[in-house]
Amino acid sequence: MTELGLEQRQALVRDGFVVLRDVVPRDLTDAARRAIYLDARSNGFRRHSHDTGIDGVLADLVNKSPLSDIMLNAMGPYDAPERGFAAVLYPEPEHDLPNFGWQPHLDGSWYSPDIPKTPREVDSWQAPRTHHFGDASAAELGANMTPLFQDPARTLSLGSFTAFVGVALNDQTEFGRGNLCVLAGAHELVEEFFRYQRDNGGPVGPEGPGWPRLSPAGNGGVRLTMLPDTIRDHFLDDANTTDDGTLWLKPTPVLMDEGDAVIALHACPHGASSNFGPDPRMNVYFRFRRHRPGGAKVRGDSDHPDRGWNGEFLDYPEGHDPWRVAIDAMCDHWSEWDFHNP
Repeated sequence: MTELGLEQRQALVRDGFVVLRDVVPRDLTDAARRAIYLDARSNGFRRHSHDTGIDGVLADLVNKSPLSDIMLNAMGPYDAPERGFAAVLYPEPEHDLPNFGWQPHLDGSWYSPDIPKTPREVDSWQAPRTHHFGDASAAELGANMTPLFQDPARTLSLGSFTAFVGVALNDQTEFGRGNLCVLAGAHELVEEFFRYQRDNGGPVGPEGPGWPRLSPAGNGGVRLTMLPDTIRDHFLDDANTTDDGTLWLKPTPVLMDEGDAVIALHACPHGASSNFGPDPRMNVYFRFRRHRPGGAKVRGDSDHPDRGWNGEFLDYPEGHDPWRVAIDAMCDHWSEWDFHNP
């Protein structure tokens, strides 16, 4: 297999994601799983494995498998990943939250657990400027190492790429095993929303038109707004609301077995669900970006590839505006896919 079939391309266009069955050989998944366990033995168990010696083994899941040609033929030229990140979800006590506690987000947003805890602490829902947000400049990094704003002019508050690819290292064929879940079909709504933000003066992302940085939480607290209400409102018919007022959208669980892979657009809202199974859920994720002339090299693990992993500003050729290029791609996501633009 070197390219997506017709039905797979149709699924990607319709749903914003597609699952490829048995596409990564077992010797590669075995090696990646072993490397993750050895890393845990040396460094302790953790949800994500970054900055370790296992990155080359993880990158082999793409570079030494059919995924390499599949992504090239579907998306176009890209930097071969040097790194991926192992997302391990350990079994947890069962709870009765809807959809195994799933909530969606878009990659590339600043995150910190240190935000106002009550509405009376919030100075602005749209653009809060309390001490929790530092100096509120592009230099402010979240706990996830993602900048509050991508550019000094604060025109873009969301990191972006073309697609993310996840490879399953074990059995996730039943919902409730820590599955990745997606809001199928929402990618076109997200693209439309980005255009609305851009056309109304921006910024694009949180703090832009229609996307307040903070929102009231159902329990009387405060939460980061991980998905604008304009998009969430399209999916209310199938949603549940718990007694505390929290809204739970109905997801599409991504059911995968070892060696399966998922390809999803950056604009596809997604998130992990709780793991009630007997084993850790083990996925390895890569972030791909179609090559952009003058753009930064993309290593594969970052959701903010126009900045360094530690938030450092990168050098670009004179006249190249990576933020404008990123916004244009977010507002026309199929422009970065060759199969959609033959």
